[in-house]
Amino acid sequence: MTRDYVHIPLHREVESIAGSYVLVREERLAVGGREVLFILGYGVFDSACCGVGGCAYALVPGFVVGWHADARDGLPVTRVEPIEGESVRRRIEAELRKREMISQVRFL
Repeated sequence: MTRDYVHIPLHREVESIAGSYVLVREERLAVGGREVLFILGYGVFDSACCGVGGCAYALVPGFVVGWHADARDGLPVTRVEPIEGESVRRRIEAELRKREMISQVRFL
């Protein structure tokens, strides 16, 4: 089963009630003969009632099936296959943590 991932513009600060986040980089990672799409971002929590902080993270939409296969509202759309196997997820997370200074990995 595949789904569409609409590429979100990078370097645009999105504000929320507790702070903001920014997506800063988008890359593909080779895993087992396939490519995994991941996006790096950071969040800053500076207006929450419980203090301040922040984190860097990776979002993983899935295995690339069709790179920029379509467009929606002027944004490229890539078809991805969600990553469901726990062992594959652990392998991808370990590789991302080795390469990047991130505190969490979220599979979409």
